Amino acid sequence: MRLFLLVLLFWAGALAQETAPPPDLSPEVFQIARALRCPVCQGESAAESNSGVAVEMRRLIAEMLQEGKSPEEIKAFFVERYGDWILYEPPRRGLTLWAWVLPLVALLLLGLGLFAYFRPRPLPKELLEEAERRMKEPPA
Repeated sequence: MRLFLLVLLFWAGALAQETAPPPDLSPEVFQIARALRCPVCQGESAAESNSGVAVEMRRLIAEMLQEGKSPEEIKAFFVERYGDWILYEPPRRGLTLWAWVLPLVALLLLGLGLFAYFRPRPLPKELLEEAERRMKEPPA
C-alpha cells in the first residue's frame, strides 16, 4: 500500500510538471510547440527543451498568435523553414505514408500467420479409420 501511494505521489508530481507551462507564455504556445521538434535537441519538443533555439521558437509562436495566425499557419511556417522533419507527427503522404501504413500491414500479416499456424486442421482419413478400429478392438 505504501509503495502504491509513493508511486502515485511521484506520478502526480510528474503530471503536474508536464502540464503546467511557465506563466510568461500562454498554454496555446506550448500546445503548438509540443507538436514541433527542437532542431538542436534529441527527442525533445520545442515545448520541453530549454535550448536557445526552442526558446526562440516559443517566442516566435507567441508573436504569431498575437498577430492572429492559426496553429496550422504557424506549423506551416516552421515546416517551410525546417521541412517536414520538424513535425512530431509527419504528414500522411509520400514516403511518410509508409510510416503510418506499415505497422498496420505488419499486424495484419502477423494475425494471418498466427491464424494459419493455430487453426484446427482435419486429421487424415486413414488416421481416423485406424483410431476407430483400435477403439472397437477389445482390450488385451
